Amino acid sequence: MARAAEIFVRAATVADNDAIVSLELRSALVLGDVEDLFDRSPDALACCRIQDGCRVIVAEMVGRVVGLMAGVVFRPLIQGQRRTLVYIHRARVDPEFRHHGIAMALSSALFSWSAERGAEGPCYAIAPGNATSLSFVERGGGRWPSDLALLDIDVSQATPGTAEPIAEERLPQAVDLINATHARENFFEPLTVDSLRARLSRDRAYGLANLRGVVDGGALIAVAGLLDKGAYTERIRIDRASGRETRSRSAAVIDWGYAPGRRGRFVELLDCLAADARALGRTTLTICEPRPDSLSPSLPYGHGAVSLFTPSLKPPATEVIGGLCFDLLNL
Repeated sequence: MARAAEIFVRAATVADNDAIVSLELRSALVLGDVEDLFDRSPDALACCRIQDGCRVIVAEMVGRVVGLMAGVVFRPLIQGQRRTLVYIHRARVDPEFRHHGIAMALSSALFSWSAERGAEGPCYAIAPGNATSLSFVERGGGRWPSDLALLDIDVSQATPGTAEPIAEERLPQAVDLINATHARENFFEPLTVDSLRARLSRDRAYGLANLRGVVDGGALIAVAGLLDKGAYTERIRIDRASGRETRSRSAAVIDWGYAPGRRGRFVELLDCLAADARALGRTTLTICEPRPDSLSPSLPYGHGAVSLFTPSLKPPATEVIGGLCFDLLNL
């Protein structure tokens, strides 16, 4: 009997760029009637450099890259307590090499790395229609009873607004607004001025000029950041029945909050960010909606959702969750 080829797992390097791009373009995520592919050329690692301490690893067999996994350690609030988890946000196995234990080898390596950094266990966010990924993560349990809700705002009708970039000296006010807005929401990771400043300095896709605000009476009353995800990723959606392809690049709202009673002004700020996204050539602007109907954008929008899993933490009952707010810089 021939000996099975060994799996070698190691950290990804810039030399793996073309292999990673190619792997993701032939490893579709099947979501019911559609398949999603992600084109991250020319820089497959760009979407990880913007994150705080992202780890990207690859698996090799017979001298070629056949698997990929990426994760980031984060410290969110879970039912009011700070926890340390590793969020797994990319996982791919070459279709020609499935059922060889590659996903398990990658998971073991990434979990070992994250445990050394204090992580209690993994966190996953999986689209409900992604049967392959769901079957893998459901083995560990920990599925939350409520899905994370997302709003995808159509920016095609957005017109320029008057929101201004936030000045450096207003960052403490911005942090206070953001933390107060999401204080009781699960998966929110509280900011400090230093951590916000670091987020705004890692990559050109998200800098101080991307953080916008509304000032009234000298006080900052609404704040939101525009993350240009389309700068490094194009989604290719394929209708499985017809084979028709739709390509799109999107933007996301992160680091947002508003003062009590000022949701209307925040919605105006969303309109401004939508216009900025349109100017960049993006098709949608995505924001996490922590609770049902807590946001009502004035522009047309659709609803999306992802299922959350924390195998090492028992999820709370639905009635006590309060809200879910995931960092779209990582999602």
